Amino acid sequence: MSLSRFHLSATEWFPPHLTLTGDEAQHCGRVMRKQPGDIIEVFDGAGRVAVCEITHVSKTEVQAKITSESRLEPFQTSIHLLPALIKAEPFEWLLEKAVELGAASVQPVITERTVIHLDAAQTEKKLAKWRRHMIESAKQCHTPFVPELHAPVTLATGVKFQAEFKLIPALSEHTRTLKQALPATQLNSVAVLIGPEGDFTAEEEAQAFAAGFVPVTLGPLVLRAETAAIATLAILGHELR
Repeated sequence: MSLSRFHLSATEWFPPHLTLTGDEAQHCGRVMRKQPGDIIEVFDGAGRVAVCEITHVSKTEVQAKITSESRLEPFQTSIHLLPALIKAEPFEWLLEKAVELGAASVQPVITERTVIHLDAAQTEKKLAKWRRHMIESAKQCHTPFVPELHAPVTLATGVKFQAEFKLIPALSEHTRTLKQALPATQLNSVAVLIGPEGDFTAEEEAQAFAAGFVPVTLGPLVLRAETAAIATLAILGHELR
């Protein structure tokens, strides 16, 4: 039986004693009703996982002592997702699946056809909600990694993302599959640019191509933006890992 899992950021990790606060303490103590003596798992989202015994539970925190600890190395090829900002529910689903499929980071981009527009205060609230959603996904699927989530940027900034290989699923590209486009050599990093509902404009596609993004087809069917993102991550995971 899998142990109940809780997240603690690396900056709050002070072995051999760990303290859960905030949402994680509430989930552990009030929702899961864990008590002193119970065994739980704590992870930092960067590959470190510890089996711990709870030593104290209060209304605001849960204290635990590490009994064993392990560290998983990240994948040899890091896959960075640059999805256009889309409507709330599909975007949260995209983030959840990006965690499950092992994306190294998620960099939302704002395009001409982006329908969601956020001011600074809204952006901070959304980022906090999205990060929480990603942590919950990692807890549920027991992955030790949580992708780094960046604040949305313009497409002009997004296409400058540095990676060894960059690709863009494009409706206008019908000749080269993703597998055919991948170089034969081992890659250390890949960036994937995904369009919004309605796809990129021709000018935006040209901007991406000029920045080194290689166009590929995902097949003859038109996919929703979030589906295209997940399909690409799954194919890359299969081919590169």
